[in-house]
Amino acid sequence: MTGHLTTAITAYRRFAAHASSADPTVDTRLAGWRVDDLVEHVTWGAAMEADALGAALGEAPGPAPAPDLPGAVAAFADVAARVAGANLDPESPVALPAGTVPMAYAAPLFAFEAALHASDLAHALGEDDTLGAAELAACAVVVGPMLDLLATGSPAEPTVIDLIGLGDPIRLSATGRAWRRSTPDSNPATTTIRGTAHQITLFACGRIGADDLHVDGDPGPARRFKEFFPGP
Repeated sequence: MTGHLTTAITAYRRFAAHASSADPTVDTRLAGWRVDDLVEHVTWGAAMEADALGAALGEAPGPAPAPDLPGAVAAFADVAARVAGANLDPESPVALPAGTVPMAYAAPLFAFEAALHASDLAHALGEDDTLGAAELAACAVVVGPMLDLLATGSPAEPTVIDLIGLGDPIRLSATGRAWRRSTPDSNPATTTIRGTAHQITLFACGRIGADDLHVDGDPGPARRFKEFFPGP
């Protein structure tokens, strides 16, 4: 938990440092978003997460002026460091706009968010966008449950997608109108998608497409993946 919060602090600070000299009008790999849109989103996200961590510590919310990016990142770093030193129960609830999650999931979620958007910004600026080992460790915790949350209408035909390369392999099976996540077994998948941990993270989050990975079996479900799991 502490390690994930440290990873989040580092990634948010890296994002802020790069954003300080970036051209705000440059397009990003997120459809319709320029650098200034990404900065606005990260400013909101870091401030929201700081408030959520403060509430988990039992702190009453203070006045909420619209923060700028350096202020939001500084607030997050301050409260995240205090949470890391507080030895909170991993099951401590953290209230987020999408719902309440335990601290054991919130910490890697925040690292995932910070790292992914730092990668988005680096990519837009033509710099190295590779996620680091600690960042990918957070992604491995977050991506499976994230896909559960994002899952929407499944194809009419039975479909089994295996994602291999990020932490434990993930099997996504279409059962009627729903998807079910499990661990791959001896039964073959309809579609198997393989890549590095970095590539699988970017693919699951819609940053790259199936043509950037190794796909075995039916390529259709791989190409339609974000139709089934839209966002984030």
